[in-house]
Amino acid sequence: MNKKDRVLILEEAKWIWSNEEIERAISLFSQGLKPTEVAIEMNQKVIDVGLLYLHLLEKGKIELE
Repeated sequence: MNKKDRVLILEEAKWIWSNEEIERAISLFSQGLKPTEVAIEMNQKVIDVGLLYLHLLEKGKIELE
């Protein structure tokens, strides 16, 4: 792949979350809220909550419903 052909994606995504935010998201997901609903509830971008959702699934902090 040529250096000119590379595209950095998600450069403006939120990659760092506080423990408080993570615990709140886990709680909301555990109540059955979808990532779009959690984003609204937490006043965050859907893409950022989606990334957090994938991380929490991968780490076993939440389960896929």
